[in-house]
Amino acid sequence: MINISSPILRSLHNQSRILLLILVGYSSLHAAPPKASSMTTEMGAIAFINEADGRDAVFVRDAEGENVIFICASANVIILTPSVSADGKFITFVVDNGRNQKAIHILGPIQKVKNKWQAHDLEVMTVRGGAWPVFKDDQSVYMSMPEQASLSNDGTSNIYMINIEEIKQVSDNQGESTHIWPLMHPNGEALIYRDIPQTDEMGETVEPIKSVIYDLESGSSEMHFVDQFVYLEQWTSLGEILFSFRDKDQNGNRIYALYNPETRETREIYRNKSRQGALTSDSKFLATIRPVPEGSPQFDIFVIDLISKTEINLTQSPRQSESLIGWIR
Repeated sequence: MINISSPILRSLHNQSRILLLILVGYSSLHAAPPKASSMTTEMGAIAFINEADGRDAVFVRDAEGENVIFICASANVIILTPSVSADGKFITFVVDNGRNQKAIHILGPIQKVKNKWQAHDLEVMTVRGGAWPVFKDDQSVYMSMPEQASLSNDGTSNIYMINIEEIKQVSDNQGESTHIWPLMHPNGEALIYRDIPQTDEMGETVEPIKSVIYDLESGSSEMHFVDQFVYLEQWTSLGEILFSFRDKDQNGNRIYALYNPETRETREIYRNKSRQGALTSDSKFLATIRPVPEGSPQFDIFVIDLISKTEINLTQSPRQSESLIGWIR
């Protein structure tokens, strides 16, 4: 039996352990990145807008391919401002007929039946003017839109709760600002939206641009992103807000970051020449849209694994109308 208590043998034993740790660390650092096929399977399904037979349509794409789950009635209407519910089972969006009439739709539940994605379509109501719906449940939405009775021409809009029984105004800008880009907190208890003040005759604003987190139960509100020019992209399942900066960096990249409303801390997660962003529920995969090739009017959806930094071109489509909606669970 070898006596490990011997000083020489003990020294050799320790050196061997150190060498083993170095080799393990080296091998982990130089391990091959995950394959695109396994990455596609792991990240789940994503919904996006593209063309089908010359018309705007909603697609769902997963590791097995893609399916159309909604298609516009004609080539003269388009899908605008889509939003995915917190559970990933419903999509709400606006269908614009180009005549200042917009139909608000709820699509879902989105489910896979016999290896094909399917969803029922419910038209909630028709509105005039701009509209940004955000999902509440399978019968109602919160929506940024002008007041429908008068439809004033002052360019302002408020947030309303809309279902098949009533329209209830949530925010009141006193005709002095526009409330747009609403996002619903995953627990359904709060909204965040952008407050864009009106300009005077000189083109200047009296109040700063800001984001407002509005508590739907208490009616209280908090100001965030004051005097910051940002795009609200998504309220994540972890309670953080994915946003991007309007101004690009010196290389022309758009910067994506996560914001914690409680601590008001921000951390950058990605930058590239892209538009739009959507995170999976575990905040591991980020989908963005990029022109292909760079500078082209044609766009593809790219997905990056934020941990391994592996990236894939998910759609590889020659069409120009591609637009990101969000992740489906």
